[in-house]
Amino acid sequence: MTQGTLSASVAHRDDVTLDFTTHAGNHLLLHVPRSLFDALCTRLGNAYKAGCWVTARCREVDGLSLQSIERYVNIMTCDKFGLERGSSHHPHITVSPSTAA
Repeated sequence: MTQGTLSASVAHRDDVTLDFTTHAGNHLLLHVPRSLFDALCTRLGNAYKAGCWVTARCREVDGLSLQSIERYVNIMTCDKFGLERGSSHHPHITVSPSTAA
């Protein structure tokens, strides 16, 4: 069984939601602004690769707190695009626990 599994859905026109399962079996929702997801798709080639890239970044730190995972994936996204870290002028990914049982 592969840990760190991913499924994607478009929850809103402005948001792509990725359902991520950590190595420990915790289910998380990654909310990626549509503009950011589209930029990742363009940079990486397609939506599948963009989702895998986000998932891989989360997998690297999935034993940490939600806040730490969120900070890390946003730092990596800034680095991917050459953006200033911590800037509030660009969209960022949010991480929350899944409410599904």
